[in-house]
Amino acid sequence: MRHVHHRLQSGLLAIAAGVVVLAFALTTGQTTASATSRLLGLGDDKSATGRCTTTVTGQNNAVINVPGGQTFCLEGLTQTGAVNVAPGGSLEVRDSNITGAITLDTPRAFTFCTTTIVGAINSTKAAGFVLIGDGGDTGLLGLLDPKCGSNQINGAVTLNGNVGGVEFGGNALNAALTVSGNVAPRGGRPVEDNATEIEGNTVIGLTTCADNQPAPTNGGSGNTFTGGAGGQCAGL
Repeated sequence: MRHVHHRLQSGLLAIAAGVVVLAFALTTGQTTASATSRLLGLGDDKSATGRCTTTVTGQNNAVINVPGGQTFCLEGLTQTGAVNVAPGGSLEVRDSNITGAITLDTPRAFTFCTTTIVGAINSTKAAGFVLIGDGGDTGLLGLLDPKCGSNQINGAVTLNGNVGGVEFGGNALNAALTVSGNVAPRGGRPVEDNATEIEGNTVIGLTTCADNQPAPTNGGSGNTFTGGAGGQCAGL
């Protein structure tokens, strides 16, 4: 019994120590706070698309149009044809193969995980979180949420004017990446979910970043920009 009691005390002390470390990190700057958040899994990147109103699986050979106010989930889908999201709609794509462009005009939220696409991705003026691969940001508590695995993207990616946070992480992109005019909620603090994150990617085309508020961060996971990177993404 004393042995069990000792283990319980040790566990409580460890938790208390973790809280102290987190509190210290939050007072010593955004970079340290981000590292601690990543370690503990607090505030990790989480999908914002919410409950699916329509789920599409299997094989589809026609254009998919997501109406406003609806959340479409493409899961294990082989899609041939474009995917268009109307203002106020949401799209979540997981474990799928897409041949066709994905275009989101003022969507509510967008999630794109563990998927191969032959076509461009364009998200403009999203109100909620845009998550395209999480770059391994699962953390300890992230086990409670499904991981957003890296993607193979064979088409240009344009993320412009989104205001709910942007994460582009751990992806292989064989075309250009343009990230511009995105505004992070709450000024990008904490970093997770609240700043434009571009981390752990390999990008073959030119990467261009401008006018993001605040400037993008790589969260401590550098990118490989074989096509070069300019503007706010230089040095990431």
